[in-house]
Amino acid sequence: MAPDKLRPGSAAAVALWNVNKTKIVEWSDALDTYDNCLELVTKAQSKAQFNLSKQTFVEDDYWRENELPKLIETQKHMTLKQLERLVIWKLRRGMFRPTLMGLIRRNDNKVVIEITKSGFAAARLDTGKGLDTLCKLQGVGPATASAILAVYLPSEVPFMSDEAMDAVLGLPRSYTKPQFLQFQKAVSNKANKLGAMWSPALIEKALWSASMLSKFKSSD
Repeated sequence: MAPDKLRPGSAAAVALWNVNKTKIVEWSDALDTYDNCLELVTKAQSKAQFNLSKQTFVEDDYWRENELPKLIETQKHMTLKQLERLVIWKLRRGMFRPTLMGLIRRNDNKVVIEITKSGFAAARLDTGKGLDTLCKLQGVGPATASAILAVYLPSEVPFMSDEAMDAVLGLPRSYTKPQFLQFQKAVSNKANKLGAMWSPALIEKALWSASMLSKFKSSD
């Protein structure tokens, strides 16, 4: 097996993670580029990523940020259709893994409703236990479970994107419960240090944005 390497652009996320607290403006500047980064990633997507859905990546991200949280708040669970769309978002935002959607679609809608309902209830008390519950779904490992919890509890849980993981924990990169807990703790601590406007979810977005800007700038 080949050794891990930082994802393209991740060195910029590492630099942001290590920035002096007095330079907090650099975090805000990175976060402000998020929408631009969505456009850059959209233009660079492979045919396979593009064909995942009739919706665009930008539309998927808007839905994840603005509509899915409200749906979950009302429903207290997710449906299979909602899970599929969130996983499509994940596959477009990061590494494309062609077998993942097939695994996700093996889940029965009733099972998705039951497990996500239980997972959300558990996560309110212990995010690690919530992660364990969500990982009972086919095709859902810690990274995908973190994407779900980051929608449900953005004030507590960051999405385990490759770029953010590279910045916060370094290599080797692994997606396990212990890594999730270590990542969550570090990102939560960083959010607390940066101030009240910051959450773990926003920290991850800023790190991802810094990485994407560097990646596409170097490819020009």
